[in-house]
Amino acid sequence: MKMRRFLGVSLLAVLCVTAAGAQPEGGARLTPPPGEETPEIRGLIDRAQAALAANRTVSELLADESFMPAHAYPRFRSLIRAKAPIGTVTLVPTSEPGQRLHVHGTVSDAAGRPLPGALLYVYHTSAKGWYSDKAAHISGSSGDTRSARLFAYLRTDAAGRYELHTIRPAGYPASDLPAHIHVQIETAGDPPRTRVTEIQFDDDPRLTPLWRERSRQEGFVIVSVKREAGGAQSVVADFQLR
Repeated sequence: MKMRRFLGVSLLAVLCVTAAGAQPEGGARLTPPPGEETPEIRGLIDRAQAALAANRTVSELLADESFMPAHAYPRFRSLIRAKAPIGTVTLVPTSEPGQRLHVHGTVSDAAGRPLPGALLYVYHTSAKGWYSDKAAHISGSSGDTRSARLFAYLRTDAAGRYELHTIRPAGYPASDLPAHIHVQIETAGDPPRTRVTEIQFDDDPRLTPLWRERSRQEGFVIVSVKREAGGAQSVVADFQLR
């Protein structure tokens, strides 16, 4: 049976995980999305709002480990979206385990013209393949999409460029899906344009010929990985919106 992939996860995989009670790795189950803000979370998000109002940057907040418990909450994410930086963003604190990764590229229209001000929403798993710190996946409708712990919003600069500073994600446990960074792009204007896609890595052992062909059909971006002098990895991922 041929199954379509949605935001990087095959529908068949989602159905199987749900039906099985979701134990992606070593008994770790799906974790629920965040509920009501506790007093502690409410205070944390209020502090984040005050910090942004005082001109602390989005990158500083996302790289501040003390705010990590608030990342899954809608109000925190709305603050980050509203203050999406132009050009460059950091997704992770220095304490986050994993291979440091720099992603940069451009967003353009079908004719290759740069699209300044395009809004990118990016999110991905940790170095062990989890979207949450409690389990590999977050339950509910679009749980991973709405509540992934490692995420950011940013806008392209005047030349349509963007840059991400993060760690390299791992593939899902108990799965053969290649590792990936989810990217959702939207622009204003006439007409507005959107694209939902993934960045995948050419040196990923999971990226078999079969998965390469599936990724090509889905329009995902497969990037070559370069090693920088300081030990980080870097990739170039360009996107066209039609």
